[in-house]
Amino acid sequence: MVLTACSGGGGDTDSTDTGSDSGDAVSAAEEFITPWLGEGEKNLLITEPLDEPVPEGTHVIYLDVGTPVSAVMWGNLQTPAEMLGLDLERVEVGRDAQSINSAMNTVVELEPDGVINITLDPIFFESQIEQLDALGIPIASGSVMNTVEYGLPEAFNGPDWMTSNGEALGAAAIARSGGATEYVFYNIPEFPFSPYEMEGVQSKIGELCPDCTVRTVDIPIAELGSTAADRVVSDLQANPQTEYFISAVDEVQIGLPAKLELAGIDVKGIGMWTAPPNYEQIAAGDEDATLSVDLNLMMWTILDQLLREMAGQEYQWPDAQTRASTLTRITDQSNVPDDPVTGYVSIPDYQDQFAAIWLVG
Repeated sequence: MVLTACSGGGGDTDSTDTGSDSGDAVSAAEEFITPWLGEGEKNLLITEPLDEPVPEGTHVIYLDVGTPVSAVMWGNLQTPAEMLGLDLERVEVGRDAQSINSAMNTVVELEPDGVINITLDPIFFESQIEQLDALGIPIASGSVMNTVEYGLPEAFNGPDWMTSNGEALGAAAIARSGGATEYVFYNIPEFPFSPYEMEGVQSKIGELCPDCTVRTVDIPIAELGSTAADRVVSDLQANPQTEYFISAVDEVQIGLPAKLELAGIDVKGIGMWTAPPNYEQIAAGDEDATLSVDLNLMMWTILDQLLREMAGQEYQWPDAQTRASTLTRITDQSNVPDDPVTGYVSIPDYQDQFAAIWLVG
């Protein structure tokens, strides 16, 4: 999608103006991304303690959509489940409508105290949502864009959160490229959050650099982990004017640096939803940057929301930019995590802080 096509004369005055405009755009972009640099003290999104401790053996079901990141997030729930004495159960939901329907019928039959859903679109289990609601069983969601439309609690990282981080990606692209004017966004159509990231990228680049162009290229989800990097190489070969790329998910960059080098292409980029191999590439100087998400803090926050929903305790999320910049950070070689598996840690003592508001100990 073209925000504004670049056109103009080639005289000396135009060149000077373009350079000035580019410098202004970079300065404005650097100022905008300040909250995403990971500096300063950060707080939990909800700091109000629970009204009472969580009963031992509280049954919580985690819906596993079968992706590698879903497996990581399941792992991230183990420590808080042990801390609270939860009976944490994993239900694999599959990826087709029939499998999802069958799995969600099982969830209803199990009658848990609460359910955690990461990325699964409620459109696939609308009837089970009604059944769970009738049973008084809440669902807390992560990276789901349409919770409110289906009568579910608003996810802290819904559309506004995704759009805000998309704005950070767009500004970071301008800053890190030194004021490039030709960009491409690699969209993953099957991920419902991807269009919101794209919206943020386009709006922020359009605001900071009206003469910049942002192309959009779809990469099917089936190509992640296989041929996504090849598709990026082919696109950049076909569009040599491209100066910097932005990806909805950083998995697109896994293995990409070596293929770009082989093809003789020197175009850098930034993505979101970082995997351990991305951190390793950044540490080696092969990948420019990523917008890290603190996945541990994300899962503990979603669990905290579920505990409040189960207890009927009111809470309120802070504004979108605060939510976004609390859990995400622009990571490059200067601040890459030592442990690529643990990844970015936003709040070093988050476990102690959650223990305090959960009345543990």
